[in-house]
Amino acid sequence: MVRRVGIDRMLMGVVSLLILIGLIMAYSTTMILAKEKYGDSFFFLKRQLLWLAVGLVVFAAVVMQRQAVYLRPAIVYAFALLAVAGLVLVFFGGKINGTYRWLHVGGLSIQPSEFAKIAAVMYLALILGRRNLDVNHLPRLMVIMAPFLIMEILILKEPDYGTFFLLAFIAVTMLFVAGLKIHYLIIGGILFLPAVYMLLRLDPERMQRVLAFLNPEQYLNTYNFQAVQSLYAVGSGGIFGQGLGSSTQKLFFLPYAYTDFIFAIIAEEVGLIGCLLVIGLFGLFLKRGLNIARNSGHRQAYLLVTGLTFLLVAQAFINISVTIGIFPTKGMALPFISIGGSSLISAMLIAGIIINVSRHGKTVFAND
Repeated sequence: MVRRVGIDRMLMGVVSLLILIGLIMAYSTTMILAKEKYGDSFFFLKRQLLWLAVGLVVFAAVVMQRQAVYLRPAIVYAFALLAVAGLVLVFFGGKINGTYRWLHVGGLSIQPSEFAKIAAVMYLALILGRRNLDVNHLPRLMVIMAPFLIMEILILKEPDYGTFFLLAFIAVTMLFVAGLKIHYLIIGGILFLPAVYMLLRLDPERMQRVLAFLNPEQYLNTYNFQAVQSLYAVGSGGIFGQGLGSSTQKLFFLPYAYTDFIFAIIAEEVGLIGCLLVIGLFGLFLKRGLNIARNSGHRQAYLLVTGLTFLLVAQAFINISVTIGIFPTKGMALPFISIGGSSLISAMLIAGIIINVSRHGKTVFAND
């Protein structure tokens, strides 16, 4: 008999749990800061709820699409063009923390790179999904990948090295899935390493951060201050944590506790058990996302879902790795959980596309 693959309810449940955890931690990590700064302990939670409302509208609008509009060339090109425009416009605004990453529109701050990541994956899925494309014809491949490379250059110029390397990893993953021969990937990796070294040499600030990461004891009170405070939070949580709302590191010790380092507060308040829950949910997101890709029945959709799944899960992995000291600080949000409108909406858009693909999954054969 035949059956149709419908909306992946398990993935819906994973997304719902991650959002719920995000709201709980949004209040827990900011209640004291919000009370001190704004006189309202719910200030940041209220703002996050407003962003969530926007994200849910985007999510629902995408999931309920009866046609896969995100696969249409016109939509993909338009989204990529908007992404490039956003990445250019950030340079006409002021620097925040030494980088050009934000657009200020009507009192709101938008981070274009969060949406450029999605646009880049959509574009790669479109061009690599063409049946007549020989992905191993390198001259032609480089030409058609020009828009992706332009986005990467603009992101690097901000500078946002974390997003730059994340997108590079996603591109390599999608090229491999699309059939690029392994020896090309190896040669590319060999050439990429010295290029990365030169990029770091040309940016003394970033080079200093790498050196600080490699020699943590020499920079405890400067470049490694956040990382050290994060490790204090993670280490003090133990197995069961100090209790929800009982973190001490969020009391103005750990900078950006509610954005880049929110996982450290999770570890401190709900311990190893809470950490494993969050990691397990992202692991399940990866499993269900790749399952949806396999059942998509469409080459472009397969590449798109694979790329978006790895994009979201890899970002979560990088954020968590920074928190526990495996990677140097990157300024990268934990999807669905870190406070921030652009991050939350982009994560909801990714989830919406993946779940919509599951809704349109191919017809499969099942045993009678």
